[in-house]
Amino acid sequence: MEDVHRIIKVFVSYSHQDAKYLDNNSLLGYLKGLEDEQIAFWTDRQIQTGELWDEVIKAQIQDAHIALVLVSQSFLDSKYCQDVEIRGFLASKSYLFPVILSACEWRRHEWLSSRQFLPGGDETLEEHYTDSGQRKRLFLKIRQQLRDRAEQLRQAPPSAAGTTSPIASQTAPSTQTTPTYSGPTKLAFFRQLGHDWRDLATVLGIADY
Repeated sequence: MEDVHRIIKVFVSYSHQDAKYLDNNSLLGYLKGLEDEQIAFWTDRQIQTGELWDEVIKAQIQDAHIALVLVSQSFLDSKYCQDVEIRGFLASKSYLFPVILSACEWRRHEWLSSRQFLPGGDETLEEHYTDSGQRKRLFLKIRQQLRDRAEQLRQAPPSAAGTTSPIASQTAPSTQTTPTYSGPTKLAFFRQLGHDWRDLATVLGIADY
């Protein structure tokens, strides 16, 4: 059954050279209306003064259901974006939603070349959507597809939908074993009880130390 009240968390992954797409008059601003539909966007601009930014980002990566990945060459060249964010999304099973902003070597990155992305083919947002009307139409497509994905995630079991711990946690088998005791320990125990410990030791097959 679909949980319509379940908040779907979207981590916006981007290069700071492309920060303009987070502005209210650009892509993220166009998507903000989805927050009324229980879709929450997170960017590193929300990190508070004094917080350990690396720890906060990694925690948000683990918490994300969807990664909205804004791809440019500067993003692909960023070690942090690739080694921490993308690897983190792949490890936590977040749903990757790539958008190609500008011309870049996306074919050299298997995580990207093996996935469907927008706008699609060799098109990029900056080169092929220069007209304001065309760009808004692309933003609308992104918005609609994010909504569709969020609805699919709500219908899926929590363990399969990128929850706070995307990989279902399992209780590890107990490694605790019943302690074993040496012959002297057992004999001391028998003596303390006042039993005929030699006869009992013989029955249990314990050597007389």
